[in-house]
Amino acid sequence: MKTDWKFLRNVILVYLGVTVATIAVLAKVLAPEDVESAGAGAAVSLVNFLLGFFAIEYSYERSHTTFLKIVLGGMLFRLTAMTAAVVVLIKAFEYDALTLMLTLLGYYAMNLAFEVVFLQKKVTLKKPA
Repeated sequence: MKTDWKFLRNVILVYLGVTVATIAVLAKVLAPEDVESAGAGAAVSLVNFLLGFFAIEYSYERSHTTFLKIVLGGMLFRLTAMTAAVVVLIKAFEYDALTLMLTLLGYYAMNLAFEVVFLQKKVTLKKPA
């Protein structure tokens, strides 16, 4: 497994920048507990992205069937884990549900863009010259 550390570093830097900017803006207009909810949503989303990234990296050089099993099975696992994390954050830690869910939605869109770019990059590198 050859990991694309440069792409991963860039994604983490974008996450860091977006999160810092989001928290800075939200701190001016929302209550501190809502800002914490946004930070928790960003953290859950980053973990989700990292698990997806490593699932793609691990399975990409394998057969198409294995790739789909790992990526789709991993997606099911990630969505289940995110659902459990959201329930725990709302019920046990009493994070604001609306702020948490809106933050997850925003980062989900960003994750989709990153994953599409990453897969396209992998496909382009794999094509014979």
